[in-house]
Amino acid sequence: MTNSTTVLTAIGTFILGALVAFGADHFVFKAKDQRDSMETIAGFQGWRLTCPPRTTKGVNCVMQQGLARKGSGQVLAELNIAQNKDKADVLTIIAPLGVFILPGVQVSAGTSGMKAAPYKTCLQMGCIATLPIDSSLATAMTTASGIKVTVVADGKAWPLTFSLDGYREALAARAVDMAARSK
Repeated sequence: MTNSTTVLTAIGTFILGALVAFGADHFVFKAKDQRDSMETIAGFQGWRLTCPPRTTKGVNCVMQQGLARKGSGQVLAELNIAQNKDKADVLTIIAPLGVFILPGVQVSAGTSGMKAAPYKTCLQMGCIATLPIDSSLATAMTTASGIKVTVVADGKAWPLTFSLDGYREALAARAVDMAARSK
């Protein structure tokens, strides 16, 4: 065998091996989804859906919306929705510092009625209250155009209105991600 024949045989064997490996990876073994090993962030109008890598156990996707002050863009308040360990949705409200603590926050969407939530703590980012999302609030959030969070500051009630545009789409995308985690 000549030197050029040996080189051609080696190149041919290498290419054949690469083709077999490529075919096995894509046709025999299931191709790996990139979301399995990386955090994903998606926007749905006013809502952001942040999901940790699917291989990370014990954590869930979080749906978020910030309410910014007109002109400055400074985030005034924020809503976060995530599932607790019982797979029930919990709404976390981050209200601006300077709110009156005792009355907590009032939350309503559409015809859900007013729900009250006490503040749990205040940190540098704001005062935090959590509220389980019951069936009436969950239904209202999928049909209403906005969710109103009322805080008390300077002796007055201040309604903060968050848009629910994109909420249903973010909820559907979260359901897809959560279903993929359970496989």
